[in-house]
Amino acid sequence: MRFFHISDLHLGKQLGGMDLSEDMRYVLFGQVLGSAYEQFRPDGLIIAGDVYDKSSPSAECISLFDEFLSRAAELSLPVFAISGNHDSAQRISYGRELFRNSGVYLSEPISAEHTISVIPFGDIDIALLPYVSAEAAARCFPDDVPDSIDNALQVIFDRAELPREGRPCILVAHQAVAGSVSDAIGSIETADYHVFDRFAYTALGHFHTPKNIGGPRVRYCGSPLCFSSKEAKSPQKYIDIIDIDSNGDIEVTNHPIQPLRKVSIAEDSFEALMSDRYAACEDYMFITVMGGNAESDAARLLQTKFPYCVKISYERQAVQRTQEREYSEMEFGELFSGFYRLAMGEDIDEKLLEKARELFGESEKGDSHGS
Repeated sequence: MRFFHISDLHLGKQLGGMDLSEDMRYVLFGQVLGSAYEQFRPDGLIIAGDVYDKSSPSAECISLFDEFLSRAAELSLPVFAISGNHDSAQRISYGRELFRNSGVYLSEPISAEHTISVIPFGDIDIALLPYVSAEAAARCFPDDVPDSIDNALQVIFDRAELPREGRPCILVAHQAVAGSVSDAIGSIETADYHVFDRFAYTALGHFHTPKNIGGPRVRYCGSPLCFSSKEAKSPQKYIDIIDIDSNGDIEVTNHPIQPLRKVSIAEDSFEALMSDRYAACEDYMFITVMGGNAESDAARLLQTKFPYCVKISYERQAVQRTQEREYSEMEFGELFSGFYRLAMGEDIDEKLLEKARELFGESEKGDSHGS
């Protein structure tokens, strides 16, 4: 069986004040349900959370998603969708029983009475786990009192009796998951990837950059669009294509998404930016003007050449951002030790530093691509 895996649509999100609805429509209808569908003919479509950018989306966002689900139903393409940390679990689950009749399967909020929606689909099961925190799980399951996100997930999986004997299971989840210390996300609740060992495959949402976690069977597919200048440094986005057989053997390939407009970064002098060195384009542009010779109306002139400028910065701001980036890349212990040295005139001892880590909820600073 074959599934498309996408996540983090963030319908309603803007890029520098620019509406991305047209760009998202182009990807969803022109590619996911258009050219990619025609080429690969999947048996189902997985959406791993953060359908909307806000828990109370606009009517336009709801209408776009409704249109998308309706088009999938017209193609007889089953959809398996969950809520993320940006969504309202209740809002995403609204009408789920009615939608099931059209082949649209939506996650249900975690509760004491309900753990995970499990959909038998051919020879496999698909389990829909909405975004969950250890605190929320503890409220739902006071008898088990999970004290960490790993324990909370284990309790949920055990109560759902997953996987079922003889049936490989794809888990759809929206969580922060780490495969090593370098994957940790500061104070955000981060699950160890081993908690998902029981599943044939875990299709994740939350990080906007495609990434395997601890191996090929736990994977973020990434967002379908670039939503920041940071993401523009690795701008290629993908539809993940999951092939799974009745034994649970998995093969994952990636189909490149071609956006309506690219997201680009340019750092150069005003003269160079306005020269033939840079072709006029309709990319979403993050521009840094280097040097002190920019004309007083530089922004207006640049916008005539690059009409979709998201942000125009100048060299002195670039220097400040470089300094901020240097600080942001420092490990918590290094930052706090420097602060203590300035305040107290002596080096901090390890016991006090460890207490500071506990107080601020920090372990080791990791690489965060999440939303």
